[in-house]
This record gives sequence, structure tokens and C-alpha cells, in this order.
Amino acid sequence: MDLPRYDPIAAGFHWLAALLVIALIVLGIGGKAVGEPLGMSGMETIFLHKSLGMTVFAITVLRLLWRFGHHPPPLPANTPAWQRRASRWAHLLLYTLMLALPVLGYLLSSAGPYPLEWFGTPLPKLPVSKEMGEVAASAHVAGGLTMAALVVLHIAAALWHQFVQRDRLIGRMRIG
Repeated sequence: MDLPRYDPIAAGFHWLAALLVIALIVLGIGGKAVGEPLGMSGMETIFLHKSLGMTVFAITVLRLLWRFGHHPPPLPANTPAWQRRASRWAHLLLYTLMLALPVLGYLLSSAGPYPLEWFGTPLPKLPVSKEMGEVAASAHVAGGLTMAALVVLHIAAALWHQFVQRDRLIGRMRIG
């Protein structure tokens, strides 16, 4: 018996956000070393990181708006309560970080000397003090590391469901 699945729009938002968040983590942690083999300078890598981060923010807002009208399929009835709670908290934290990290990045970029752009389109900077920019930078790094850990945990949980528990839960997020 097939489990109920997410609708194709929700699944598409999931996979697009997943790819972009992984790219952001790689760019954020790897920085210049990631860009060099691609022929990118350190600044180009940072600009790409910023643009992708703002894109994730927009996708997350659209995803949440979609989710309000299209509820996710229920978990299987035999899912233990602790797994339901863990899933709920992990998803809440992932969504929070997908919204908060770009805002923090925008704040720290507003306080910095470099232009603020989205894929080459200039954006206005907010009136942010150097001190607030430093706080935003620290929170952005801590949040980014937390996001990286959550992504690893999310992937590990999906693989555990697929290959250990064999409950086919991962199939709920199939597109097509």
C-alpha cells in the first residue's frame, strides 16, 4: 500500500529548497575554496551565497503560504509519538532558520562595506550599526552551523526510515 504523498508543488518546494540550502552550506563553510575550481573569486562566492540565501527566503515564504492551504499528508498511524514530536520540532527549526538566516545575512550585509545585490540587482541597505552587524554575523554563523547539523540529521532520518525501518516514508516526497 502506498502512503499518502505531498502534492507536487509542496514536493517541488522541498527539493528546490533542499538543493539551495545544501549549496548555501557548502558555500558558507567552503567559501573561496569552493569557488576557485568554478573560476569564482572569493567575493563572487560571497555574492552567490547572498543571492541564494535571499532566494531561499522567498521560496520559504511561498512554501509556507502554499502549506497553509495544502496540509501535509499524515504520518503513518504506527509512527511513535517521540518521532512525531522530533519531526515537528526539526521542521519548525528548519523553517525558522530558512527565514532567520537570510534576514541575519541581510542585516550583516547592510552593515558591511560591500554592495548588497540579488544576482547583480542592487538592493537597498538597511540602516544597521557596525555593532548590530557584528551580532547578526555571529548569529548567522551559529545559525548556519545549526542548519548544517539539522540537514545532516534530516537526511540521516530519511535514510533510516528508508533502509532500516523500511516504512517507505521517503516516498511521500516524490515528485511525479
